[in-house]
Amino acid sequence: MWPLYAAGFTTAFGAHGIAANLGSQTGDLRGSLLYLGVLLALYDGAEVVLKPVFGTIADRVGARPVMVGGLVTFAAASAVFVVVHDPSWLWLARLGQGAGAAAFSPAASALVARMHPKAKQGRAFGSYGFYKSIGYTLGPLLGGAIVWVGGLSSLFAVMAVLAVTIAVWVVCAVPAVSPLPRARQTLVDLARRLSEGAFLRPTAALAAATAALSVGVGFLPVSGAAAGRRLPEAGHELPLARCAGRVRGLR
Repeated sequence: MWPLYAAGFTTAFGAHGIAANLGSQTGDLRGSLLYLGVLLALYDGAEVVLKPVFGTIADRVGARPVMVGGLVTFAAASAVFVVVHDPSWLWLARLGQGAGAAAFSPAASALVARMHPKAKQGRAFGSYGFYKSIGYTLGPLLGGAIVWVGGLSSLFAVMAVLAVTIAVWVVCAVPAVSPLPRARQTLVDLARRLSEGAFLRPTAALAAATAALSVGVGFLPVSGAAAGRRLPEAGHELPLARCAGRVRGLR
């Protein structure tokens, strides 16, 4: 299970660790909120569009190959930015990272379900979500520290090494799970399911909440920097706010 937990952490760390530090770049990125918004949307947008696609592929060929392929794609996209070291390539790096996360994130969730009996799936998914939340919470903090020490390229390098390490770990430690038999479904059946209110209402609410969170993660550090705060310092306020929200939820 530990490789799956590590994958959950990686997708969250990749989303928030970099998003909270994109404003550290100079030039047009710092001055153009529209460009920053596009960069923030690319990662999550790729996940929204491609997760159903990779989920279908995982149902056909198995979750482990899709998970390994997603991690390798994530690592390759991160390495591209490290090699070119050019802010104008950020959009491609973030798009590639989002595509990789769209593959390995649902595949990891599927393996969590397949590797546990139904009586223990709730606890397994709770543990998976816990480590994913750690990535969301500590991403801006750890990402800001790495950027402060070595720049944004160093953060992408850490992402690449982390993804490759987990991919090797998955190959060595996670058993191959054969795809489940499934009923045939036409495109008409899929369109009908996607247009049902039971799907659209919670999806729209989740999309709105994710959009609001992304805005806070990406733009709060830039707003703090514009007010005279250093970007790493402003980014470190994000995990504090997230922790405060969790404490309030427990009261």
